Amino acid sequence: MGLIPEAKFRILQTLRDEPTYGYDLANSLGLSSGYVYTHLKELREEGMIEVAEEQGDRKIYQLTDRGELLFRALEGDV
Repeated sequence: MGLIPEAKFRILQTLRDEPTYGYDLANSLGLSSGYVYTHLKELREEGMIEVAEEQGDRKIYQLTDRGELLFRALEGDV
């Protein structure tokens, strides 16, 4: 992997399949919510993900086009 931490790659991979909430990501990946939210913040700042929808305090995250390109590059599809 090398270019990005494994956790970030797994977050991108999960969001590629389906937009979801941070807590759902943490549960499905078996990671602490604090750890996941740190990565979500960084991925948003890098333009790899965005908030697709807000429902009260809950945010649904999804990949951006840039995030999709990064994911495909890391998978060797580009």
